[in-house]
Amino acid sequence: MEAVRHDNETAYEKKLKSKAIVRWLHSFRYKHLISIMEGLVEASGGRPVRIVEVGCAHAKLFDLLDPLFPIEYTGIELDGEFARVAEKRHGSRSNFAVVNDAAQSVLRDLDRPDLVVALETMEHIPERHVVRIVEAIADLRPSLFVCSVPVELGPIIWFKNVGSLLIRYKRRERFDWSALKQTFWAGLYQVNRLPLHDVGHTGFDWRWLGQTIRHNMRIREIRTLPLGFLPAGFATNVMFLAEPREPTNEVKA
Repeated sequence: MEAVRHDNETAYEKKLKSKAIVRWLHSFRYKHLISIMEGLVEASGGRPVRIVEVGCAHAKLFDLLDPLFPIEYTGIELDGEFARVAEKRHGSRSNFAVVNDAAQSVLRDLDRPDLVVALETMEHIPERHVVRIVEAIADLRPSLFVCSVPVELGPIIWFKNVGSLLIRYKRRERFDWSALKQTFWAGLYQVNRLPLHDVGHTGFDWRWLGQTIRHNMRIREIRTLPLGFLPAGFATNVMFLAEPREPTNEVKA
């Protein structure tokens, strides 16, 4: 599944397109989003679906969805260069906006959206900020929150890291003896033998993110990618579909 091709592709975009297997694996999150959008459009009664994307990068999602559905899109992107590229490509569109700021600073000031999306974003944000972002999304009470992240623990990491090395796809800056040891322990879920997660893939635990979302919203479904029947330990990515919790009428003593 391809978005609109742009002449001014960035180095990041060229990297993602450099290997067919990488393009294929990355395509699944967008296929799921299109299927999800079909239901949201039907429920909207004909009005545009209001979308907020956290970590929109070059706004590829807008590229894909705008020709297919009536949408009003707001992208949030901390990286200034990514935000400038997105604005240059789509800023003339009346249904597009991009905000160059941290999501935890922006979300609470937005009107309620129908859909909040974070595709392969949360693993690149320090966990203390992820908690605030998830809380802010929950406070917005969108109809649906869709969040996909890579699986970096379990046996799949052996295939991902070694496979990337074999096809010369650069998942990390260096793949030395230290990285090999980290890969081995990550495959056995030995998180205490890994560096603390910061803004990269190493040490990221999708299960922690799932619990953070669950404490703030109701998780409707957890999907594994690329194939839904795979257990998470053998899936390359997981996708959370979450919705607002119904307020309770419990009276505290």
